[in-house]
Amino acid sequence: MAIVDDIMVLSMMSIGLAFDLITMVVKDEIILKQRRYFKSGQTRDLEVRLDALRRLEIYLIEHQEELLGALDRDLGKPRVESYLSEYFFLLQEIKLVKASLKKWLKPRRVKNPIYFQPCKSMVALEPFGVILIISPWNYPIQLAISPMIAAIAAGNTVVLKPSELSSASEGFLKKLVEECFEPEQVAVVTGGVEVAEELLELRYDFIFYTGSTEVGRVVAGHAAKHLTPAVLELGGKCPCVVDRSANIDVAARRILSGKFFNAGQTCFAPDFVAVHRDVKDALVTACEAVLKDVPWDREMAQIINGHHYGRLQHLLSSAPSREIKQGADAATRHFMAPRLLPDTQWSDEVMKGEIFGPILPIVTFDDSEQLTEHLQSYESPLAYYIFAEDKQWVEKMSRSIASGGVCINDTMKQGSNLELPFGGVGDSGYGRYRGREGVLAMSYQRGIVQRSVRAPKFMDILPPYEKAYQWIKRMMG
Repeated sequence: MAIVDDIMVLSMMSIGLAFDLITMVVKDEIILKQRRYFKSGQTRDLEVRLDALRRLEIYLIEHQEELLGALDRDLGKPRVESYLSEYFFLLQEIKLVKASLKKWLKPRRVKNPIYFQPCKSMVALEPFGVILIISPWNYPIQLAISPMIAAIAAGNTVVLKPSELSSASEGFLKKLVEECFEPEQVAVVTGGVEVAEELLELRYDFIFYTGSTEVGRVVAGHAAKHLTPAVLELGGKCPCVVDRSANIDVAARRILSGKFFNAGQTCFAPDFVAVHRDVKDALVTACEAVLKDVPWDREMAQIINGHHYGRLQHLLSSAPSREIKQGADAATRHFMAPRLLPDTQWSDEVMKGEIFGPILPIVTFDDSEQLTEHLQSYESPLAYYIFAEDKQWVEKMSRSIASGGVCINDTMKQGSNLELPFGGVGDSGYGRYRGREGVLAMSYQRGIVQRSVRAPKFMDILPPYEKAYQWIKRMMG
């Protein structure tokens, strides 16, 4: 019987290995098909790019309810959050890219040294080729399609790997890609971590990853094997500092608006608040008033799954005992009520890593030097928020730490403006995208020089060099 069992196990292992091999071949075939299509030159045609963007735009408009429904099933997102951040945002980006792409792609003329004349030099944007996009679960539609818009506009093909944790959105994206594009232009590959690992073993011309810093390091390692350029959009512990010169009521409203949007599951949300000791009580009181004035139990997203819900509850178990909470947690639907931790110390566990949930620690500082020392003990965040009316203090604190972006007297707005580059620095990632920056990121700059055949022959330098050397010394100084 044991022998029979061993044979069955070996057979199952063989079947599993064969299945893995088949899936790898299928994925590799997708890339080969896309590479052939790219080399045919069709993706370079401006009208091909614009037509793809039009199809995408029409699909989003016609399937708005399906999109919003997927986000509701995955994250319980309020419709206004889904509409603004994952539907309207994408339509605005498509509109901007369609209207501006021809201008952005126009080769840029540059000057020439006088001794090259007559000559014409320019910089042209060239597509990389096949781009792998790995998107996360927290904004599963926006963070899959936004880089895809840039990749298509830049003239590339795309292999998209959405997050399996947001399964309804994954299904929506699969249907969207299959109905909008031929697989040689855009293909979607679904599955879990093992599928992502298999995809990363293959060779691409560019990789775009959004997610955690830990996985970002893994992606960067795979990219380095083939010297593949990449954009990594990560996160970090984004600080929000409140000076005693700040408008406290405005600060409280805007901090909580940013922190609890998508239940705090935003990579550039305020992670914690550092407030001047003189105005701490006033800020806590103002935040408590805002917290109790909003029906969060009906108007806030849920935590993505049981694992992350448990992680956040475990984090609370080591946090200061006093909390200001609005509503009740509901483990069955992974809903966590928003709360403030007003007695947090800089050394507490909740201050050591990115929270990524509706928990807002509040710490204090006495002066800018002390605050700067604390902030510099963290890795560079994706965003940095400053609330103050004192312009000199704002300027000083803006320069105190490196961050992907800075927003003064508000939160999140620097990540919502398509005219601004969006991205991190250090542990929060590298590379920029959104709007024009996305097209630039997924293109490389190619220098082109065209000299006239009627140019003087004295610059056609050939041996013997002695006379040419003496002439060059006199001319070029």
